[in-house]
Amino acid sequence: MPGLSRPGPLARRPRVGRELTPCVVRPGFGSRSSRRASSSPVCPSPGPGFYQRGTIYFDWSGSRYADGVVFNQVSARFKFDLIRPAGQGWTLSIDARDRLGIREDLTNQLILYSARLTYDKPGSMFYLSVGQMNLYDTAGIGSLLGGVAGLKLGRDFLVGAFGGLQSTPYIARLETNYLKAGAFVRWLGTQGRTAGLTFSQLWYDGGVERRFAYANVFLPVRKTLVVYGDAEYELGDHVAGENRLSRLFGNVRLDLGRMADVTASYSSGKGLDFHQYLLEASQDPTVFNQDVERFYYSSYYGVRLSVKPVRTLRLSVARQESEQKDLGYVNHTWRFGASASNLFGQGLSFVANYALNRGDLSENDSYYASLTKDFGRFSLNASFSNTFKGIRFDQASGEPVPIALDDYRNVTLGTLVRISRGLSAQVEYGGFLQSGNDEHFLFVRLIYRSR
Repeated sequence: MPGLSRPGPLARRPRVGRELTPCVVRPGFGSRSSRRASSSPVCPSPGPGFYQRGTIYFDWSGSRYADGVVFNQVSARFKFDLIRPAGQGWTLSIDARDRLGIREDLTNQLILYSARLTYDKPGSMFYLSVGQMNLYDTAGIGSLLGGVAGLKLGRDFLVGAFGGLQSTPYIARLETNYLKAGAFVRWLGTQGRTAGLTFSQLWYDGGVERRFAYANVFLPVRKTLVVYGDAEYELGDHVAGENRLSRLFGNVRLDLGRMADVTASYSSGKGLDFHQYLLEASQDPTVFNQDVERFYYSSYYGVRLSVKPVRTLRLSVARQESEQKDLGYVNHTWRFGASASNLFGQGLSFVANYALNRGDLSENDSYYASLTKDFGRFSLNASFSNTFKGIRFDQASGEPVPIALDDYRNVTLGTLVRISRGLSAQVEYGGFLQSGNDEHFLFVRLIYRSR
């Protein structure tokens, strides 16, 4: 396929069978859900026994490419919190996947997203985490094989430091001469309000490679205004002044009552949290996710008006500007969207949008539509689009890369079956219906949730 490394295992499916979100304890600083703490369940007092909760995934995906090449891949993912619930003392968090690529040569890829032992408890002044981890809960951005230590100043502030190897989830590519260290301060307020500032430095083979600061804020105001933003600023001498702001993202949402809201966003570099997005997408990739645009394009900004004339229907119109410098795209876009849930009380839902791209260097117009029917024990879904936006895996590095393919007719058909309270299965077919370049994909997943 043009523009893609191949074979690239593609998980063409909606985000279903997601892992369980651990409950949140207000004084703790180790929960990933801190920005949503106001709506998250509070953990009950744990009993004396050994705690375990998580999800196991068994996946198979097969691909048939236009030139007749067939690629198969099987994988198993284990994601669990053990010992105690997060924020209730010692917690062992494990999130690992093993992938087997079945082609001319059998390939095995072990991916360790997280394997860390954390101490975080209400009433304790100390926070400690050691092992393989991402730093989104404490120090802001990136991954680390080492340790994080923090001191809680009252209920709302955590100050600390971290150090270890600049790690990657791909165990085979870990380099022992790539080091990372830094310090951070984090504030956690009510209603999920957060703000953080981190200073980091990277060394490679004894020399300083990079020095930067990262800041983020999430601030809801009286259920009317929500502000989120983050930025990454280079501090090293090797970066010119005009290039120091390497990442910037801002999102402001204003609710205009119960029936309408306005959202403005801006992204440059790889805004929001590129590392976190790719990490999550590589575990449970989505299909045709509009969020990919914020990482695929070099810069992206716009304003969207959304109205809700009735409880189950939402309509939107957006004005967007986007640029992909590497490919020379500059889009002036009007995007129209509609979504509805549980139509007529029959479990029928749909999502659709159409983008009018204008300009001498613009991409072609794009559209997407999906339809889902929930029958209770199982659901059926179908989608159609003329543009592919999603994640592919680089053949050389194996890392997830955001991809957008113009003028590709895409179709998906899938089902999710709830076998029992803890067990479900998913099957999905996907295809690129391109004249002379048809490609077909089949994905099967078995999901077990431990409760």
